[in-house]
Amino acid sequence: MAERPSPLPRRPGARARRWAPWLAFALAVAATVALVVVRGEELSALAELAPAAVAWLVVQQLAYLVAQSGRFHVVLVRFTERPVGFAPWLRLFVLGRFLNLFVPQGGNVYRAVELHRRFGVGYQDFVAAFVNAPWLAMVLNLALGAVAVAALVPGAELGGWPLWWLLAGTTLLGAAVPFVALVALPLVPRRWRPFAWLHARLAEMVGATLASLRDRRYLARVFAWTLVSFVQASAMLWSGFAAIGSPVGVAEAIAFYVLLQLATYLPVTPGNVGVQELAFGALAAGFGVPAVDGVVVSGLVRVTGVVALVLAALPLGGVEAVRSAGAERTAEPTASPAAG
Repeated sequence: MAERPSPLPRRPGARARRWAPWLAFALAVAATVALVVVRGEELSALAELAPAAVAWLVVQQLAYLVAQSGRFHVVLVRFTERPVGFAPWLRLFVLGRFLNLFVPQGGNVYRAVELHRRFGVGYQDFVAAFVNAPWLAMVLNLALGAVAVAALVPGAELGGWPLWWLLAGTTLLGAAVPFVALVALPLVPRRWRPFAWLHARLAEMVGATLASLRDRRYLARVFAWTLVSFVQASAMLWSGFAAIGSPVGVAEAIAFYVLLQLATYLPVTPGNVGVQELAFGALAAGFGVPAVDGVVVSGLVRVTGVVALVLAALPLGGVEAVRSAGAERTAEPTASPAAG
C-alpha cells in the first residue's frame, strides 16, 4: 500500500511574521504607558488644554487632508493619464482614509474599485501611482526639512548633530532606496518567484518615476502641493506643542513633521500606535523637551486627525462606504500598499 504523503509543513516563520506586528504593538503601548505613568506629574498641562486649541487642531487636520489629497491627485492623473477631477478624487481620498480605520486596506481597495468603475483607471496604474506618491512625498518633505532648518535655524541640533545634516542624509537614503532595491533584487535566485515579480514591478515603477521626473510641469505641481502640506503640517505640530505649553521652535516642529511622515510610510504596528508615541517621546528628549510632551502631542495629533476624518467623511457617504467595503475588498483584484 502506497504511503500517504505527509501534509506540507508551514513555511518557517509564517506564524512569527503574522504575530510580530501585534507583539511590537503590545510592547510599544506598554512602554508608552510606563513613560506616562513615570512622568505623570508632567501631564498637568492636559487639564488646562483649551477647547479652542483642540478645535484649531481639528481645523488644521481638515486642511491637511485637502493638501494631501491635492498632492496625490497630481500623481494619480500623471500615472493613470485619466481625467479624474479634483472634487471626485477628494471624496475618494477622504472615504478611503475613513475606511482604513475599520477595514485594513479596505480604503485602498475602495479607491481602486471606484476609480476603475467611474474613470476607467487600471488597477496596475493605480498601484503605480499609490506606490510613487508616498515615496516622492517622503523625499520632498525630507529635502524641504533640510533646506528650511538650514535657512531658518542652522544651529539646531539633535543628539549633538546638526539637524539639517541629519535631514539631508536621510533625504539621500530615502531617494536611493528603490534604486538600491532594483540593483539588489536580481542577485536573489530567480526560482524565488515573489522576488522575480517584485523586481519586475519595481523596475516598472522606477522607470515610470524617472520618466515623470523629466516632466517639469508635473514636478512643479507636486512640489507646490508638497510645500503647502509641509508648511501647514509643521505649523499644526507647533500648535500642538504650544497648546500644552511646551517650548518647541520652528526647527523642532519641522523635525516632528518629518518623523510623522516617516511613521506614516513605514508602519511597524497597526496604525503605528505606540511606536509613533515612543518616537515622538524620543525625539522630544533629543531636543531637551520632556519626553512625555512628545507622547502627548502624538496622541493629540492622532485623535484630532480621526475627528477631522470623521467630520469630513460622514457627509460624503462614509457609512455607506463602510457597508460595501468588505464585499469590494474580496471581489476586485488589487495590491496592498500602505494606507494613505
